[in-house]
Amino acid sequence: MTAMTPGSNLPLNAVRVAVDVAAPVRLDVSGLLLTADGKVRSDDDFIFYNQPTGPGVSYRSGGGSAPDAVVVDTASVPAGIEKIVVTASPDEAGRTFQGVEPTATVRNADDGTVLASFTPPRLGTETALVIMEVYRRGGAWKVRAVGQGYANGLAGIATDFGVTVEEPAAPPAAPAV
Repeated sequence: MTAMTPGSNLPLNAVRVAVDVAAPVRLDVSGLLLTADGKVRSDDDFIFYNQPTGPGVSYRSGGGSAPDAVVVDTASVPAGIEKIVVTASPDEAGRTFQGVEPTATVRNADDGTVLASFTPPRLGTETALVIMEVYRRGGAWKVRAVGQGYANGLAGIATDFGVTVEEPAAPPAAPAV
């Protein structure tokens, strides 16, 4: 197993990989399928607990006792998708990563063999994190340790990558009397 550092990458020797993200608090883990321009093609490319499957990528709940994971079947990822970013955010509203050290573990999804792990450097006010990327380079698949934090939560990550984030609707105005 390789312990990764920010920006490091490794070739993947498994066709199906699972990236699970563990922490001492419950995390929401998701995956975004990105094209060469770094954006999703549509909201269907945002894979998470409410939309657990997409082309070549699925979300697996840990059920509260094990870490949630994003599973990538590299043989089934559409040709136009260049990378899958794996994100995490604390499940508790408003909670930051202050004092929380998440660790992403990349495993062979078929036999569970650990291929690599990554714990980002100390985090603070971030409420969401791009922790890992599974990406295609020259026809081969690799994994990169990222560790980029966002202070504006998962909505900030989703917006950066082109996902439409539904804001709560404002209550209708009262009719004038």
